[in-house]
Amino acid sequence: MSDNEMLELVKQFVPFLGEVCGSGTEICVYDLSVPEQSLVAVCHPRTGHTPGSPLPQALREVADAGFSAPQDWVTLPPGQGHNADLCCRVCPIGDAAHPAGLLCITRDLSPARELNGALQAVLERFALEQPREAAPALSVPTLTSMMQQRVSDVIREYGIPPARMSVPEKVEVVHRLSESGVMNIKGAVSEIASQLSVSVPTVYRYLNRPAKP
Repeated sequence: MSDNEMLELVKQFVPFLGEVCGSGTEICVYDLSVPEQSLVAVCHPRTGHTPGSPLPQALREVADAGFSAPQDWVTLPPGQGHNADLCCRVCPIGDAAHPAGLLCITRDLSPARELNGALQAVLERFALEQPREAAPALSVPTLTSMMQQRVSDVIREYGIPPARMSVPEKVEVVHRLSESGVMNIKGAVSEIASQLSVSVPTVYRYLNRPAKP
């Protein structure tokens, strides 16, 4: 697959990622071959981020530094190209050593911080005891976890456990996931097979069977 084909494939997932992550998360795809007009796809853009925008300096440095195992993605520390309320993770598109582009997922945590600040103010004003349990850390969902959740959501729409689903219903599930692009994600076929309680070859057989009208 060429670099352009890889970029076009990832661009197709931008609306899906934007819907799954919500309006507080910006999804960007950057083409590294044209750094001055690098932004080729964006969902829920922040101010100044429009298609054709240049590659930010922080991402230039990430691309120059490269990606390495065990995880081919990096988290930008607060203040590196964005403010402390933004949680940003970047992964390469294509070859990790020489990526064709970058997929950048940035979550705006300012509403959560503002809510926490307001809660603390109320607790202090009325001398209320603060909760003893620490709040769970906010995290950016991975592409794999979002894929797993999407498979689970589609199956749940049928209202019955997979073990009780008929073959035509399972065929329909596989076709719906294929049409939405989920099956293009690495590991998706195995995940679908696991959640439907069938084998991987069976998933491919379902894909080759026509879905009921």
